[in-house]
Amino acid sequence: MAVRRSPHRQAGPQLPGGQAPIQTRGPPPRREEAGERRGPSRVDCVASGYNITSCVIRTIIERYQADPSLEFPQLSREIALSLKDYKLDLNAVKSYLAYLEKALGSTYPALFRVDVEISTPLVVHVRNPYMPLEIGLAWHPILNVPYIPATSIRGVLRARGREICGVSAAELFGDVGTQGDLVITEALPTTELALGADVITPHYKEPNFRETEAKPIPLVFPVVRPGATFAFFLASSRLKKECGAEVYKYLSQALQEGLGAKTRIGYGVIKVK
Repeated sequence: MAVRRSPHRQAGPQLPGGQAPIQTRGPPPRREEAGERRGPSRVDCVASGYNITSCVIRTIIERYQADPSLEFPQLSREIALSLKDYKLDLNAVKSYLAYLEKALGSTYPALFRVDVEISTPLVVHVRNPYMPLEIGLAWHPILNVPYIPATSIRGVLRARGREICGVSAAELFGDVGTQGDLVITEALPTTELALGADVITPHYKEPNFRETEAKPIPLVFPVVRPGATFAFFLASSRLKKECGAEVYKYLSQALQEGLGAKTRIGYGVIKVK
């Protein structure tokens, strides 16, 4: 299967409100073409300025073209380890957050910006199509950063099922046949070093084996690292601006219970700043 290369420089999509287009670069030339030998655990295009989704997908395709017998857990491990110290470019994120704040603030009487800090490793959307690894991570293909989907935040808040400032949960989050009033945006990173790596070792996959002959394969996967910070917005036409203290208290209590995958073993604890 032929793989078409992206041009060295590509103009990204236009941001709302006439913001400058996001600039991303296509993957760099393969090291083999430059006469260099590729290291066993290096993914060259995991670098600032390159689209990580394109990089990951192209790497998977090219590696399997070169070696169809390649074990996917090993390839997934290489990519996850390459991502763990990746430095995010937050210029487009800052512009987008500023646009959201202005647009929502002019539409809704109550707008709350929520800044949070990740307390324990966060894993969300492990089967995300834009990060197709053994265990993936929610990745924004346009802003080129990890993010927390608005649906995940809404689910955690809705699960508490309590009213806020006299407005019922059904009115805020919706119910069968009704639409909720509360608008929740996706959470975007506000720190450049937001990624880390973690590892699990699954149960033995061999159906019949002796304990001494088992060969479990550790799975290394990307996570949002503790200490990373994110920001998102809540907007409502029913809540009042004066409800800020109660809104942030509700958020804090809900998010400290964990969000995403593996919350039962301590993952995904989030602190409202």
